[in-house]
Amino acid sequence: MKKLLAILLVLLMGISFAQVKVGVNLELSGRFATIGNTALKGIETALAQSPNADQIELSICDNATTVEGSVACANRFVDEGVVAVLGAIASSMSIPAGEVLQDAGIIMISVSSTNPATTAIGDYIFRMAYTDDFQGKVAARYAFNDLGGKSAIIFRQQDDDYSVGLANFFDAEFQALGGTTQIVDFVANTVDFTAQINDIIGMEADVIYYSGFCAEGASLMPSLKDAGFEQQILGADASDDSQCPNGGGEAFNGYLLTGFGGADVLSGEAAQRATDFTSFFKIANPDATEFNGFTLAGADTLNVIAHAIDKAMSTDAAAIRDALAAVENYPGVSGDITYAGTDGTPSNRTIAFFEYIVPADNEQGWDKVTKFGISTGE
Repeated sequence: MKKLLAILLVLLMGISFAQVKVGVNLELSGRFATIGNTALKGIETALAQSPNADQIELSICDNATTVEGSVACANRFVDEGVVAVLGAIASSMSIPAGEVLQDAGIIMISVSSTNPATTAIGDYIFRMAYTDDFQGKVAARYAFNDLGGKSAIIFRQQDDDYSVGLANFFDAEFQALGGTTQIVDFVANTVDFTAQINDIIGMEADVIYYSGFCAEGASLMPSLKDAGFEQQILGADASDDSQCPNGGGEAFNGYLLTGFGGADVLSGEAAQRATDFTSFFKIANPDATEFNGFTLAGADTLNVIAHAIDKAMSTDAAAIRDALAAVENYPGVSGDITYAGTDGTPSNRTIAFFEYIVPADNEQGWDKVTKFGISTGE
């Protein structure tokens, strides 16, 4: 019996210390590069902290913020035989990659794909973020109840899953509250919004909602200000990107946005974990200029997959998937994480409302101030 136990212990130790390859599919160049690199820094920093650091090998792929690039990364990971993939950032990149990975039986944990369709792909697909039905509804309620808006103009990037889905959730909730809306569409890489602005000049609106990204928002916001629009503008987590205030300057002063909550809106031990990780991050990355909720979410994609690998005591993707799907109250740096009984979306996430403070001409730099937080469980 002792000999049998000794053999079993050796086998378990061999599994525990076998190296596992994990793919990282992120927007490291292109329109969303700032967010993608911020998330990557979070993943790498979490790995450096992990007691399983020697057990996990990262294979990093830049999807270049294109659907084709994201699918190519997914196919590369299938060929490499990874057990899991962390990323992508955007829903438009995550959904097609997720379809490839689900078919191959490879786990995917998107850092921030908020379109509900992402985890509907299948049982190997997870996310670290809340979903846009929550984010859009929370923003609409704030615009109607707190800002007193009864009419809204919604700018929506019509060729992006995230932007369309989020705008539609905001639109439906705002109208359900009794408000009226007007949707204005644009496409990726638009820099001249003259046609869209001409369409809304003279239109009655109390608030403007922007469900797009900073690559276009940095041009749109100054154009709106130049055209005389002074309404409160409210954006979403895609606006949590330095491209917005750096590119749009003073036009972003007072701009409100929703996004991943950090230590200042988390509570108890979760807030302390976020604080501790932030401190470690700054020491480990002294030259880093970006740190936000995407950093924390990226870190936790690595943390939960390392946890699932440890619990599964296996390098088999199906066993690791089962362990991940059973996670309850994992102590993440972005808050407690529970996948048990869910569709792959954490059961309780905290979203924050932020405000950009951008001085005239942005000469003294800009700041992002946290207003308050709301959890999905509330």
